Amino acid sequence: MERGIKPAANQNWLWVILLVILANLVQLPLLQLSRGSVGHRVLWGAIYLGGFAVAVAIAAWRYRSLWREAFHWQRLTRRDWRLMVGGYLLMLVAEQVLSLLNYYVSHQTSTANNQAISRLLGQSPWTMVLMSLTVICASPFLEEFTFRGLLMDGCFGPQAFWVPIVVSGIAFSLVHASTTLISALIYAVMGGVFAYVYRKTGKIQATIILHAFNNLIAMGMMWVTLLS
Repeated sequence: MERGIKPAANQNWLWVILLVILANLVQLPLLQLSRGSVGHRVLWGAIYLGGFAVAVAIAAWRYRSLWREAFHWQRLTRRDWRLMVGGYLLMLVAEQVLSLLNYYVSHQTSTANNQAISRLLGQSPWTMVLMSLTVICASPFLEEFTFRGLLMDGCFGPQAFWVPIVVSGIAFSLVHASTTLISALIYAVMGGVFAYVYRKTGKIQATIILHAFNNLIAMGMMWVTLLS
């Protein structure tokens, strides 16, 4: 994928901030999904899904606007898949080690972000289904377009490597509402791995797939816990 002329970096920083705010706003209808009549819940469910669709569309549009040429998806190679698998295994090991350390140091069995998600999932079956759908199928697109595509490509030059990876990891951690330094590090490592895979492959779909798979496994474990 050849890169064209990019907009000013300051403009892209502003878009990253706006998309982070939007990503939080689209979550608000979740608070209405466990109360009121069936019609009330269906209406707020539609608003919730529609909000995510709009947010993803805006993020994709801004990501696409970074290039002047016709944008196209590139096929993932065997090397790309190896990087994705290796990145996931690294995240898995780092998360296990840091989670144990978080438990012994801060007595926290799960990150505050995961605890908040579990509470929301437990509110009602309607909430559980819709939230699981967006966490697996929408959030990876929104967050990867924002924190990898727009942040790394739009706010840093193509020659930069480690700095945008570190910044992307930190930014990703900051929006996941950690209450301990170790849990914040868990998300920073996760975001950093996504950023590294993106920098090495140059293909946003690589990190979208990796992110979606990670969320799928995490949500599956939460479902098992809640339903057991």
